[in-house]
Amino acid sequence: METKYKKRILFLGMPDMALVCLSALVAEGFNIVGVVPPHSSEGTYGLMCNFVNSLRLPLITYEKRLDEIDFLHKIRQLEADIAIVCSYNKKFPPELLKSVKGGFVNCHPSLLPNYRGANPYSNVLINNEQETGVTLHFMDENFDTGNIIIQKKIHIDKKETMGTLFNRQNYLCAQMLTGFLKGYELNSDIESIPQPNGEFKKAPSIDSRNFKNFIDWSKDAAYIERFVRALNPFVSAMTNFRGVFLKIYTADYSDKKTKYAPGTICSVKDTLGVATGQGILYIKSLQFGSYMIADAKEFIEKFKPQIGETLGK
Repeated sequence: METKYKKRILFLGMPDMALVCLSALVAEGFNIVGVVPPHSSEGTYGLMCNFVNSLRLPLITYEKRLDEIDFLHKIRQLEADIAIVCSYNKKFPPELLKSVKGGFVNCHPSLLPNYRGANPYSNVLINNEQETGVTLHFMDENFDTGNIIIQKKIHIDKKETMGTLFNRQNYLCAQMLTGFLKGYELNSDIESIPQPNGEFKKAPSIDSRNFKNFIDWSKDAAYIERFVRALNPFVSAMTNFRGVFLKIYTADYSDKKTKYAPGTICSVKDTLGVATGQGILYIKSLQFGSYMIADAKEFIEKFKPQIGETLGK
């Protein structure tokens, strides 16, 4: 695709944010002179490479580390004016950060300095935040701590999920990058402000490798319902039933009191009611092992869960 802009842009990223943003930049005619995919050991490496090749953009890879001499030489040869980063899971060494004269601009899906880390999407939902946003900031040697260039806020909807928030923030990021780079084309002096010092809310990763996606039934029902939404669909909130993993995709809740202990099935009508530390969680759709993905009604019909049986043990 023909380029409309002169500034030379290096792009680094991982799906899915990288796919959305790179598509937008190419469609706008920005001059992408090289793309660095994730390391070849990452599961998204092939996807990113195929996507870059389909856009007929130069692909730049590295063997093991981002400070390899050959890799840095290839980056410097591009003579990029600025680098854009859309989701990357490795710290950038100082040698790399110095290889592009205009610096590295990262797109982070939170309102920094809050929610630095790998998964702002889930953590803002779990913490019942009312708003979040996207921050464009310069990169330094630490994760998400560099000077802030621009931020935009968005409201978090009442039934927001990780998936819906993920999509909205990815497209907002693409929009912000487009506006930023159009401005940069006219004036390469970028204003930015340092992030404040102090302790701020964090955004750690949540996945099955550290069992952080398992439901704690002693929490209150409102919290667990947010937890379910916060992991839908990419991670999935999990528990177990009859020795088999159970993934919960959607649920409702009430503050109704129950005599049953947390994690105990207390109703089996159209939804599966489970007692919590405070209130009842009503499971609406789920996956039971590899046997079925269904709504709660079908699950109840096929597996006949009984009041008094427990989840999570």
